[in-house]
Amino acid sequence: MIKVSTKPQARRHSQVLRRLGDKQGRLALALILLLAIFSSLVAGCGTNPTTSPVSAISPTVASPTPSPSPTWTARPTWTALPTVPAAVQEMLTIAPTATLLPTTIPTDTPSPIPSPSATATRTSTPTPSGPTITPTLTITPTLKPTLTPTPQFSPTPLPTATYTGDVLHVLLMGLDSVKNLGIQNTDVIIVLVVNKDTKQVSMLSIPRDLWVYIPTYGWSRINVAHKIGHRTGYPGGGPGLLADTLKINLGIPVDHWVRVDFQGFARVVDALGGVEMTVACPVNLRYMRTTAGTDEEMTLQPGVYHMDGATALRYVRTRRGGSDFDRAQRQHQFLKAMWDQTKSAGIILKLPSLWSALKGSYETDLTLGDVVSLAPLALDIQPQRIRSRYIGANQTKDWTTADGWEVLLPLPDKIQPLVASLYASPSAAEDQVAKEAARIQVRNGTSRAQLAQIAADRLRWYGLNVVDTGPAETPDLKQTQIIVFKESSEALNLLARVLKVRPENIKKQPDPNQPADIRVILGDDYDPCQ
Repeated sequence: MIKVSTKPQARRHSQVLRRLGDKQGRLALALILLLAIFSSLVAGCGTNPTTSPVSAISPTVASPTPSPSPTWTARPTWTALPTVPAAVQEMLTIAPTATLLPTTIPTDTPSPIPSPSATATRTSTPTPSGPTITPTLTITPTLKPTLTPTPQFSPTPLPTATYTGDVLHVLLMGLDSVKNLGIQNTDVIIVLVVNKDTKQVSMLSIPRDLWVYIPTYGWSRINVAHKIGHRTGYPGGGPGLLADTLKINLGIPVDHWVRVDFQGFARVVDALGGVEMTVACPVNLRYMRTTAGTDEEMTLQPGVYHMDGATALRYVRTRRGGSDFDRAQRQHQFLKAMWDQTKSAGIILKLPSLWSALKGSYETDLTLGDVVSLAPLALDIQPQRIRSRYIGANQTKDWTTADGWEVLLPLPDKIQPLVASLYASPSAAEDQVAKEAARIQVRNGTSRAQLAQIAADRLRWYGLNVVDTGPAETPDLKQTQIIVFKESSEALNLLARVLKVRPENIKKQPDPNQPADIRVILGDDYDPCQ
């Protein structure tokens, strides 16, 4: 458990940071806080927190106005998932401590196969007296449904991902509470891969319903691995079993872990003074369906908002009108916005309140030295070097178990390339975009409020240099256009791909007197949600 530093501890921390130098020291502190904030965000899972209603959200620009905030509903009681089906347990033919992996995945759930179980019933039928008696045979067929096939396994785990360089893997686990760990599902799982050599950070979200083999236990959803490890005394406890499950089924190693719940998240955001968040798509901030007499749905319209802690918590946790995959994308987006805000030197002024806010809100096996070692990375990392990856619909298959559980079967041939992409070096095109540093203007040629700011936020995370945003001369442009004043080939190619601009809508008008190299004019065809 990380605790608030006592005065002697604080002095030792200060000495470490002074040895790093003033600039690196500030960045190291920012990284320490970022890791804590980063992990606190992972707590966006489970049931509703029993907090006060969300305060009004104030957009950075007045145009988008969210609906009135709702009142929290009662928090339901957590219950443990059922154990692995008996039919599955019977299939285990090796010692339970072996590390196993599914190798065969069913393509479809077969319909029940009639298997005649003939039972002959001899009935004597009285007839007039005579020399013979004719028996009547009655055959009653019965249906015996075949069980839904369970993925088989092999004693050989999925190969561990190969990589070179100084790489750190941190497992971020979000639970409803860090109390009673033996009954808490881990509904948010993110693996953070930090490559100090290539100055990259990759985030991989893993869906809670992924159907995996859990060592010493059997087949189940991945979100039960942590609580099983905790209550069975597995080496390393809950984090140890979840880490081994990830390595066996996905080929991802784990070096360190952070375990958090939602209680400290809102406090951290408030201690930062809130976070400016660009919302690209409408988001329903309610957790549950409304009933007669309860408050209305709360839909956050696209725009730029300054979110307080309670609102931010709802934003990263809600699944209303979406899926776990949509929620994972919002979590990554919020993490990036937090990182962008906390990397400034001004964070040093907020250290006292942040340390107080973080007290007792998470547990980790990381040391201060582990985090301080990341300081050089903080000096050089660029937005485009922070990657978001998700195990989603393209890497899984919907499946229903024999017990009626709706789960996601992993597709190893699709997952392995995704995992490999966590370690891929920056492409030559990415480096060239950074070298070109093309100055880009974004103009809103529609009547949709703040569309230029929304697009600019997205483009910046691709490493593009957006110098300003504003309205276009006319608000009724049908198709997005790109006007090139100064040749910047890689930036142009990236813009056209991200914004889906047709070749005929790219115009070259050389003009060295323009304040920008490229101007983007957004039309009605631009959809930031795609």
